[in-house]
Amino acid sequence: GLHLNGLTSISDQQAESLSNRSSLELNSLNSISDQQAENLSNIGWLELNGLTSLTDEQTESLSKVEFLYLNGLTSITDQQAESLNSGEGLEENIHQNNRYHIELNGLTSISNQQAENLSKIGNLELNGLTSITDQQAESLGKTGSLELEGLTSITDTQAKSLRKIPLGLVISDACYDVVSRYMKLGLTKASERKY
Repeated sequence: GLHLNGLTSISDQQAESLSNRSSLELNSLNSISDQQAENLSNIGWLELNGLTSLTDEQTESLSKVEFLYLNGLTSITDQQAESLNSGEGLEENIHQNNRYHIELNGLTSISNQQAENLSKIGNLELNGLTSITDQQAESLGKTGSLELEGLTSITDTQAKSLRKIPLGLVISDACYDVVSRYMKLGLTKASERKY
């Protein structure tokens, strides 16, 4: 993989020349053009953790990336969540989930609609969320695997929804005891995760 984490901006031409990489880290970029997003969308593993916002068009382009890291985003629209859900991802993905892996750890809250829109993702990280609604838990229970390391509290109802996650749940230490009543296999306490 190519680590270009010192770059704060790139030209469309640079983005085009980087588009054949299999993995790329551009974590200091604080903005990209629609054209750059389109060029970078061919990359399998793409880290853009410096971006604090995206246009709908950029989100649409980036939805093609299988492993996408957007931890700098502090909010997304329902439409963007829908776009992120619609990538092609890996064929052997459980339940035909569209996208393989996405990190949105900068989001501190999401709407019920966004949770539903993100629910087809294979591996979803939302470690910035401090709470979720019953409806969001119901939606997020449809992901392949999920990380919620920032939750400060959880209800039994929500824990029951999350236990349906087939490939593993990483939960905050604060919520571990409640969730562990309903889920044993595949449950990891945030402080004990191995990687």
